[in-house]
Amino acid sequence: MRQRPSPPHFIRRPQPRREGHFRQRYPLLAFVLRLFLAGFKLTLLAALLLLAGGMWLYYRYGSDLPDPQQIREYRNFETTRIYARDGTTLLYELVGPDAGIRTPVPFEQIPLILRQATVAVEDAGFYENPGVDLRGIVRAAWQNYQSGEIVSGASTITQQLVRSILLDSTERNERSYERKLREAILAYRVSREYSKDQILTLYLNEIYYGAQAYGVEAAAQAYFGKHVWELSAAEATLIAGLPQSPSSYNPFENMPAAKARQRVTLNLMVEAGYLTPAQAEEIAATPITLTPPQTNLLAPHFAFYVRDLLERRYGPDLLYRAGLRVVTSLDLTWQNTAQQVAQQRVADLRDRNASNAGVIMLTPDGQILAMVGSVDYNAPDGQVNVTLARRQPGSALKPFVYVLALQRGWTPATVIWDTPSEWRTPDGMVYAPRNYDDKFHGPLSLRMSLANSLNIPAVKALEFVGVGNFIEFMSRLGITTFDDPSRYGLAMALGSNEVRLLELTGAYNGLRNAGHATPPVAILRVTNSRGAVLERWTPQHGPALLGPSSEALAYLISNILSDNQARWFMFGRNNVLELPDMIVAAKTGTSNDWRDSWALGYTSEVTVGVWVGNNDSSPMAEVAGSNGAGLIWRDLMLAYHQGRPTQPFNRPPNVEEALVCADTGGRAGEACPHPITELFVAGTAPTNEDVVYQMVRVGGDGTCLAQPYTPADQVREVQYAIYPPEFREWAARNVPQPPTKPCPPPLDPTQTVALLNPIGTNGRVGGGQAFISGTARGPFSLEYGAGSNPEVWKPISQGATPVENGLLGVWSLGGLPPGIYSLRLRVLAPSGATVSAQQIVQVE
Repeated sequence: MRQRPSPPHFIRRPQPRREGHFRQRYPLLAFVLRLFLAGFKLTLLAALLLLAGGMWLYYRYGSDLPDPQQIREYRNFETTRIYARDGTTLLYELVGPDAGIRTPVPFEQIPLILRQATVAVEDAGFYENPGVDLRGIVRAAWQNYQSGEIVSGASTITQQLVRSILLDSTERNERSYERKLREAILAYRVSREYSKDQILTLYLNEIYYGAQAYGVEAAAQAYFGKHVWELSAAEATLIAGLPQSPSSYNPFENMPAAKARQRVTLNLMVEAGYLTPAQAEEIAATPITLTPPQTNLLAPHFAFYVRDLLERRYGPDLLYRAGLRVVTSLDLTWQNTAQQVAQQRVADLRDRNASNAGVIMLTPDGQILAMVGSVDYNAPDGQVNVTLARRQPGSALKPFVYVLALQRGWTPATVIWDTPSEWRTPDGMVYAPRNYDDKFHGPLSLRMSLANSLNIPAVKALEFVGVGNFIEFMSRLGITTFDDPSRYGLAMALGSNEVRLLELTGAYNGLRNAGHATPPVAILRVTNSRGAVLERWTPQHGPALLGPSSEALAYLISNILSDNQARWFMFGRNNVLELPDMIVAAKTGTSNDWRDSWALGYTSEVTVGVWVGNNDSSPMAEVAGSNGAGLIWRDLMLAYHQGRPTQPFNRPPNVEEALVCADTGGRAGEACPHPITELFVAGTAPTNEDVVYQMVRVGGDGTCLAQPYTPADQVREVQYAIYPPEFREWAARNVPQPPTKPCPPPLDPTQTVALLNPIGTNGRVGGGQAFISGTARGPFSLEYGAGSNPEVWKPISQGATPVENGLLGVWSLGGLPPGIYSLRLRVLAPSGATVSAQQIVQVE
């Protein structure tokens, strides 16, 4: 018999020859053994000496051998398998760096012919010998003596098994007489403790068959792509002969050598009485078809992501040796759909220098249904999982800024001024963001600012909530990439700091789930090879991250992100995020220089995140979130909800409606020209009407204020919506406002009782004093007040006699703050009535 070579993953180191050592230490025994092996007839005394020596050797070398009972606890490596969510579709079988593939099978599932072939070719006397073959040992010893080194081992199946399982790695690979003696003694003891079928079962599940296959099941899969119990007689007898030299007899590389070895096996089976010569000939003539080795790897980026999670949780030793069975969340239907959609859309964008995409699909409770790490795993850089790569998200972060602003007191109706704005950065630079359309849009509500992705309001919102609070909130939502304080700043509102697609999609899922952190989940169940459950995932929400009103605040953001009408202002009707008959909350993002295109959003059924760009961050040709990632996102949303209608987002009971003035955010009264219904957390709706009606007497064509001298038939009262002071300049350009200039006097000067001549240049005065002239046909008083409609008037001068187009008084401007002021001339007419004239001036 021959000694089976060790598996190829063990490196056989040259061992010092120890035969000389044995002869030097035990010369008498060596001499007796040599005489015996040379065939000399032993005398009775020599036989007794040999027996005594043998017993001495047995106890000398067997005293510290492992306990055969250790075989019962022995657990060699078993391959970990990762499955899709159905629990049966294999995604990946993990092969450790120092191991191969192994799947133990019970004795009954191993075909009889394979068992018989193994016994015939490895140890014909297996069922009769006591674990060692004495005749084989004598024959091998003689051969070794003649050659001066160990050339034959004469190892039985039992000896091979104990060498592999019970001897430590150092002794296992040692080539010496001592090791052979210890191995034989241990094999003898094991044969007394275990049945032959038990030993054969362990052996067939342990032996190396080449092609990284350990055990007969792995060998059947590696060479024929089937289970061991499905092997034909020809296939079974072929692999039975491989363990002697798996590399030499590798059928993939040298089928003639493998067939020749099969013939040896069949001949030995005939000698052992397992087959008739005719049966052996028939088996030898049976054609054998190999299954070329394939990497059984589906959804590679996801499979490797799960592998890394397992290695962090369990360590490499358990992962690669314990035969874990891992059921994941992946749905291969949606994985394949997402892969195909991403490939097609990126192919359409290649002429715009877009080469890659990533996709994440999550169930509401966080299970990863699909993870597309690249459009082509086999491309030169396709192994990079872009869903885990750091990329700038652009405007995709804005919803999280605004939900924090809502938590801190803002409402969807809060007005944010989209006007030219600048901030000074810590390094002294001026930060002056611009909008996507390079325009400014004045006062806009939070709803309109977010729905239309305006930049300046988003930066103002981040300034309001605080950068530190924003970072802490995003970290609690699962973002792990905000880890460089030197890059923190208001530009984070516009996506200046990188995020991972997987984590950002999970954060959006958190918004969908009422502000509860919902980390993406890839592993649903892990069991070991004996079926014991090591972990089982159960759905659960993290803490409410937005406080007591978390559900209401998250609902408000979802409502804004699903408001198609609000988006029309910038994106127009039928934009990429507007899906027919669907309620979907969504947001796009585009980083600087068109390097990253994003689209993320959710319905009641699923959350989808998409990135499009280039692995090397090179710019694309104007591929924005809407015409890049948005197209993939839209296709997947439509596909997922085909025959599966979306449901409205659950509106919490503490969300109420109120009528507000769209222009100012205040409570809408009768004077509000643009009332709208807005949503609020209960108790936060505005209570004050900040736009009020004012009746104003105008004259002529309505562009001037009626004066006492204005003919009665030219005077009428007009109702105007008067805005709060901070809105009046804007309102003057956008909403009809009352005139500020007095109507000119009649052409007939004899009708004039009170008249103020124009003051300054275009109504502007400055310096220390102003000379006021005009006409006062009767006793008069000249006064001034702050604003265009003063409540308090202060005297400038008085006169008891009429003044005809002359000096009425000198107005001292010293100490007056710049601004709008009103002048009033009051004259006592001959009729006894008081006639007045007013004029608005600008003090500079």
